[in-house]
Amino acid sequence: MSVHLFSSMRAQQPKPWRPDALRAETNWTRALHEKERLGLQKGLQAFLVSGVELEQATGADFPFEGVDDLIADIHQQLRHQFGFIVLKGFPIEGLKEEDVKALYWGFTNHVGVLRPQGKNSALMNHVKNVGGVYRAAGGRGYNTNAELDFHVDFADYVGLLCINDAKSGGISRICSSRQIIEDMYQQAPELVQALMQPLYYSRQDEEAADELPYYRTPVVGIEEGWFSCRFTRNHIRYADRHEGALAPTDRQNQAMDWIDQAAQSDRYTFDMRLEPGDLQILNNHVTLHSRTAYEDYDEPERKRSLLRSWIATPNSQPLSPLMKDAFHDHRAGAVRGGIKGQQFDESKQTYTRKAAQFHGMLVD
Repeated sequence: MSVHLFSSMRAQQPKPWRPDALRAETNWTRALHEKERLGLQKGLQAFLVSGVELEQATGADFPFEGVDDLIADIHQQLRHQFGFIVLKGFPIEGLKEEDVKALYWGFTNHVGVLRPQGKNSALMNHVKNVGGVYRAAGGRGYNTNAELDFHVDFADYVGLLCINDAKSGGISRICSSRQIIEDMYQQAPELVQALMQPLYYSRQDEEAADELPYYRTPVVGIEEGWFSCRFTRNHIRYADRHEGALAPTDRQNQAMDWIDQAAQSDRYTFDMRLEPGDLQILNNHVTLHSRTAYEDYDEPERKRSLLRSWIATPNSQPLSPLMKDAFHDHRAGAVRGGIKGQQFDESKQTYTRKAAQFHGMLVD
């Protein structure tokens, strides 16, 4: 490994940061202008009368007006600034739940191509407590009210639209994986080197029929000067229950302990409460995220509720070829990521091809 590992990073990629930088520079928060809100509302109405099935709809089916600058600001922040953005005032007030879903689907399709999530290969998920168990061999966090480990999701971007906030808790927590890894490299470069070697990750019982129940990928990859971090320790923790998968080495566990401890500290982590109408979008390659445990309201209609999308983006960065097993494709600008699951059928494949064509993206 070169002693100049991080000095050779491309300048145009997201920069490492600490919480004080976010407090000093608040352009990561972006309020929607009234013309943008109206443009989204008009585009939604055009879609609703079109008769197009939602899960076959792409950006072409949502003729949003006046949002080009908004989309450009999202990509600017996620690709070249801090690696995330929070949009304020997404126009969901007064809409029925199915119309909120349609609006969010349409908007995220203007950002990129939606990728499947979970065993049912959903292209958009409802983040809501339905009594799931997070710390289990097949556990996932989105259907529980538990505190989550710091992790990344399975795509270039992850978007979370807040519909209802919790009664208490449920605070969104984020940190710069690049900052943590750069600091680790300054103090213990051998630990970073260990993270650049592939580890085994469990697919958490969500593998497709043609997939193994695990995959191999490094936590840290650097390709053509672009940094990427694939850290989801809850999946690494349970990988060696599968025949053929190995547990991490002692040095890899030491390095992951470092990440966990850093991410839990005020030195690295920034907390925010998402309010109804807030849309948070994170670049998974450079940002770790978590959530505190929360308590719901008793009334079903007031329970904490968010919509989650995993998005492959045009003009995305290249990934290390060692990450291909995880993302299915490592090429810049490719439709990649997601959990194929067990219901990625011809209908979802057709959507993927159409959405990729809309954005001019590479797709197998």
